[in-house]
Amino acid sequence: TDPMAGDRFAAVTARAPGKGFADSRQTIDMSLLPTAHGLAVETMVSDLAVRADGDLVTLSRPGGLTLSAPSAALDASPTESGAPRKGKYPGQIVEGWESTGHSGFSARYRELQDAAGMEAGAAGDDPRAPIEARMALARFLVGSGLYYEAVGVLNAIVAQAPNMAGEPELRGLRGAARASIGRLDEAQGDFASAAVAGDPASAVWRGYIASKQGDWAAARQAFSAGAGAVDDFPPVWRARFGAAHAEAALESGDPEAARALLAYTFSQDAPAADQLVARNVQARLFEQDGMGDRALAVYQAVSRAPLDNVAVPAKLGMIRLSLGRGTLKPDAAAKELEALRWRWRGDATELAVIRELGRLYLSQGLYREALTALKGSGGRMQRLPGAADLQADLSNAFRMLFLEGGADGLQPVQALGLFYDFRELTPVGADGDEMVRRLARRLVDVDLLDQAAELLKHQVDERLEGVAKAQVATDLATIYLMDRQPEKALQAIWSSRSTLLPTSLNTERRALEARALMNLGRYDHALEVLGTDASAEARAVKAEIFWKQENWGGAAAMYEATLGDRYRNTAALTQDEEARLIRAGVGYSLARDAGSLDRLSRNYRPFVAGARSKVALSIALEGMGGTDGVASAADFATLSASADTFAGWVNEMKADLRQKTGGNRPATPARS
Repeated sequence: TDPMAGDRFAAVTARAPGKGFADSRQTIDMSLLPTAHGLAVETMVSDLAVRADGDLVTLSRPGGLTLSAPSAALDASPTESGAPRKGKYPGQIVEGWESTGHSGFSARYRELQDAAGMEAGAAGDDPRAPIEARMALARFLVGSGLYYEAVGVLNAIVAQAPNMAGEPELRGLRGAARASIGRLDEAQGDFASAAVAGDPASAVWRGYIASKQGDWAAARQAFSAGAGAVDDFPPVWRARFGAAHAEAALESGDPEAARALLAYTFSQDAPAADQLVARNVQARLFEQDGMGDRALAVYQAVSRAPLDNVAVPAKLGMIRLSLGRGTLKPDAAAKELEALRWRWRGDATELAVIRELGRLYLSQGLYREALTALKGSGGRMQRLPGAADLQADLSNAFRMLFLEGGADGLQPVQALGLFYDFRELTPVGADGDEMVRRLARRLVDVDLLDQAAELLKHQVDERLEGVAKAQVATDLATIYLMDRQPEKALQAIWSSRSTLLPTSLNTERRALEARALMNLGRYDHALEVLGTDASAEARAVKAEIFWKQENWGGAAAMYEATLGDRYRNTAALTQDEEARLIRAGVGYSLARDAGSLDRLSRNYRPFVAGARSKVALSIALEGMGGTDGVASAADFATLSASADTFAGWVNEMKADLRQKTGGNRPATPARS
């Protein structure tokens, strides 16, 4: 069963040589579709049996088949009553269907309705009963613009005789009525039926529907297929089709075709209201030709129409043009667009308004409002061709904010809230992972460590594998250690082990694992993990371990080694470098290694004057021995407070995270 059109199909395969149907064959109960090989059967009844026995195929129903075509009775219906007759094409609306004669609308309507009621009553449950009177009523209603009522009559016919859903005119007429009242998806279902597959009038309707949905390529193709039937419609519909085709041509980059179609539209004897769509297209052509004043005048005139389906696109054109010319401020434009988006819903016009509003908010730095607007259509219009462009706008906006630095103008907490509110927009793959790492880095910068860890933990647990998982887990372990949670840091490292990791990543992970073990008091295990690793990260951790073990000489040597030949650079020491230098001096003093202390003092004495902790650094370099060879308690407390290597390590890790995620970029300031 076709889920859109509701048609039922059966296919019968056949052996060679090839044999099939060159033309379709139709009965009340079924249609045999054209095939190159084999048999294809379409039916609207649920009890049709298809049995194949070699090359013989039997089609049957429990009560037998009716082999006359469903259109035969309609074609042969009497005309004495002057009832509206069937058109040349199944999907055609015929000029004159709305005629009421001398008696007026009410009398004509009662006459046709009474005949239809008598016919329906006489039909009972007989699926083969005549439907001529009811179809005549439906034609009259469609011709009179009473499309809802026409749909009701046609639906009642199908409900009483489901096999009549295969009648081409019923499908075409119901599709036309549905399209006329904006039920585009339902109309598509009717025009997708095989019953009207070769009907040029139905092709025109398919083009009209595609244009309303913003599928410009499909619209042009369908209009071209049905071009020969357009002139068989009443002038009002010729004007509507011409305007829709002109819009599709303009959107497809064919302004010359659009001009020709507009000329055709304006030549039709149709009410002014039915030509307003064409006026909107004309205004856009004026824009393209650089005639902004003429375009604005047309937009203003159409926007005053009491018909929202044409007034809303005109108002949108006014706003867009005025913004571009600088005669309308962005704040005022945003207010007008917000009001406009609720005036007309459900088709390409709403999508255009939403996209314009989203772009405007982004240009103003109103990121939350932009994402909310772009997301505002929800799932209502996902089947529209333009919905893909809207989704692309939404994804690009999210990418700009969290991957290209746009959200750097927000406070970290605001950025986190914005990310969580639109988290489902995070792309799959490396870009999405990079977004999360960037946001986590910003949270770390302001010491929101729990929130940063939560972001990265979700990535590690739910999204990543292999090397990518190990990389993000390494950042997660770093944050846990900053937050003094060594157990969780170890869990992050151990749960993300993988073979064939890059050497630099393995070195970083090894140092973090050892630091976590050190913080848990497992010094020997930590040294075992580091082994013979001579990297800067490993030396820093070994120095910390030796210090905690009160191996003063070993710790001092390691701290001095981490400084390297820093003394050759005359720039002031960083806070972390001062802390390591102080510990090196204190360590040599406590180890009674006067020679090493003298060397350290000679190299770094010039840095005391510009140090942050001048007193502490001076004492450490002079040696902690007094007359009795032991530093005072006050001196030791001062030195311990000044030599906070953990704070230095945290600052170093923050800088490392910034480097991994591209650092701080200039961003458009966000507005609150």
